Amino acid sequence: MISRNDFHSIPINPLELVLSKLPDAKEAGGKWTACCPAHEDSRASLSICRGNDGKVLLHCFAGCEYPAICDGIGLEVTDLFPRASALATATQPHETRGKLELCRQAPAKLKGPVFPTSEAAVASLVNRHGPVARSWMYYDRDGEPVGIILRWNLPEGKKDILPVSRHPDGWRCGGMPDPRPLYRLPELADAELIFVTEGEKAADAAASIGLVATTSAHGSQSPGKTDWGPLAGKNVVIMPDNDEAGRKYAETVAGILMSLDPPAVVKVIDLPDLPDKGDIFDWIEARDAAEPEGLKGLVLKMVEATEPLARDTEPSPAVTPSLPKFEPFPVDCLPDPLDIFVRAGSKAIGCDPSFLALPVLSVCGAAIGNTSRVMLKVGWLAGPVIWTAVIGESGSAKTPAFRAVMQPVRDRQHAALTRHAAVEREHGTSMAFYDRNLSAWKKNRQTSDGPPKKPIEPTAERVLVSDTTIEALAPILASNPRGILLAVDELAGWFGSFDKYRSGGGDAANWLSMFNAETLTVDRKTGTPRTLSVRNAAVCVTGGIQPGILRKALGAEHRDSGLAARLLMAYPPRVARQWSNEVIDSKTEASYARLINGLYDLPFVGEDGETRPTVYSLTNDAKSAFIGFYDRHAQEQRELTGDLAAAWSKLEETPGRLALIIHQVRCVSGDSTIEDQRHVDAASMAAAIRLTEWFKHEARRVYAMMSESESDREQRELVGWIARQGGAVTARELQRGPRQFRASADDTEATLDGLVKAGLGVWEPMPTTGKGGWNSRRFRLATATLDPKS
Repeated sequence: MISRNDFHSIPINPLELVLSKLPDAKEAGGKWTACCPAHEDSRASLSICRGNDGKVLLHCFAGCEYPAICDGIGLEVTDLFPRASALATATQPHETRGKLELCRQAPAKLKGPVFPTSEAAVASLVNRHGPVARSWMYYDRDGEPVGIILRWNLPEGKKDILPVSRHPDGWRCGGMPDPRPLYRLPELADAELIFVTEGEKAADAAASIGLVATTSAHGSQSPGKTDWGPLAGKNVVIMPDNDEAGRKYAETVAGILMSLDPPAVVKVIDLPDLPDKGDIFDWIEARDAAEPEGLKGLVLKMVEATEPLARDTEPSPAVTPSLPKFEPFPVDCLPDPLDIFVRAGSKAIGCDPSFLALPVLSVCGAAIGNTSRVMLKVGWLAGPVIWTAVIGESGSAKTPAFRAVMQPVRDRQHAALTRHAAVEREHGTSMAFYDRNLSAWKKNRQTSDGPPKKPIEPTAERVLVSDTTIEALAPILASNPRGILLAVDELAGWFGSFDKYRSGGGDAANWLSMFNAETLTVDRKTGTPRTLSVRNAAVCVTGGIQPGILRKALGAEHRDSGLAARLLMAYPPRVARQWSNEVIDSKTEASYARLINGLYDLPFVGEDGETRPTVYSLTNDAKSAFIGFYDRHAQEQRELTGDLAAAWSKLEETPGRLALIIHQVRCVSGDSTIEDQRHVDAASMAAAIRLTEWFKHEARRVYAMMSESESDREQRELVGWIARQGGAVTARELQRGPRQFRASADDTEATLDGLVKAGLGVWEPMPTTGKGGWNSRRFRLATATLDPKS
């Protein structure tokens, strides 16, 4: 059992913790000021002080919110509150959730040391999928536990895996810091022959038949982040999984092992009769362990018959920390004049086209609103509600792109409110006459006439809102049955509103219903009527968010509810902006504005005066294309788990929603190739399917970004920055680079040394300047890491 003394306490004084992250903070009268880490700050606009309850109070005069500030200094918002020690949290049961005990799992049964996690990790894990099915502990060279891999078995043969790692202030969800130790490390020191598998389950299976086995942590893409030093000079046998990823993993590990000092003697054996994607676990399960020579003997015979890899074999390059490569947004899928507007806007602003294209789709969807539906099959109607999120760092031109897209909507809203102000003045005059006439009627007891008729209070046409609370939205939707657009430059406030719980549930549940334009019922504390029921409450959403804030805002509860899966997201790589004389010409702006207003003018009221959508059907070719997509998409979804599986479940209807938007844009803009405007044709559906496939690729990139460990993310961002500098930097240039990379001279050198050890680049000599050693060498990225578009 691990003793209590093995655990460090979380700092009880949160103010000291925050100030330790802001070394340049200056004190004045019991308060501190510092540069805000959430934006480019040169005026020390962040104020820090201690509240009466011991909480740290932060205020950025530029308007940055708590999550962004905490993310900038590497803390959680909960770190601002005074807490008990991690030991107290770990050893005493929680009031509502209880204490979580995680154990090392051997092949036969759970056994070994029980250890606690931090309270935050306990809450996350207990609420994730129920009891943990499997767990694998990692130890450092001193035999101390440093990480654990947790696995839950999900329905339909799926699984979910979560790493938890030890930090100075306790255990947290997330990957272990680099370099990561090998699995079963304490057993490797005295072993003469060591087997390497892909994954802990396979390593345990090998150990169950008497082999000394190990693996690297966090999947087949991360061997370059593991400390393979304990295998230097040893005899190592790699047993790859029977798939392409397994063979690539084996090649990468072999290259690393043969580059050690002294190099390992490496053999690679392919176990016979493995099923597709099978490993040694499957091989053992399919055989009788009572065979004459035993399974261990069979493996050793294969090892003896295999020649070691040649020492001069070119080692595989280290795996570059990167996301799936960014694919350009398919602007040609947008019909005229949207494609022209997006191309012109991206050139003029100097941003990726997706920064304009995503909000354009939400704007068009909101303009169409409840006027239209497309029938994908009997009983399945899809509307044009689209939620989009543009992900980018501060300074990546999200705001000017957003402003350009929103201009026609803002103009329309301003004109409507101006008209409403005039009508309200007239209403005020009418109410004055009404009040006078009502008073006279009450005094005249001999009249047989009824009371005067009260003037109807006018309501404003609303097409745009920025208030994200359901209580504020409900009366606006009740007066505007077409639906509305929620457009916010920063989506963090929208995500924050989901946590505002009221009687009957929180805002998040209501937003899920509005994504499908379902009935919204809200009980209000004030106002008349107290209960509002809105049929077909349709709200399109668009906005931007920084990646760090997104990682914190889209927590497990929003992923599990499916809210995150409803977002169509874009995370283009950051590029250096350059001055351009390009502008969006007035003709292009006017064409775009006419289109948006034309969509808002689509008829909504039927001949009987009732508001109802026009239902469009698919042409035969369009339906065949959608059915083909649906079947392929369903096959993909069966292979996915976790967040991507949830996203895929919502993306199956996305081609229908996008096809309806594209069809209406083509109709309003006068596309002569449409044979029958009552039917969505194959051209609209084909464009919608291509857009959906692009969003699927982006979903993989975004969820990969959100699941990165802190060290992986930092290394990826550093490699990307160096690639944008031309692939080579000196330590001094790095020290003067972006704030998150700045450090002391020694730490900067050590950071670049870490990239060299990971195989991501090399030091190369430079001509000396005669003034010292700063420019005597520079770091150059390996060729494979030079693509910044990842």
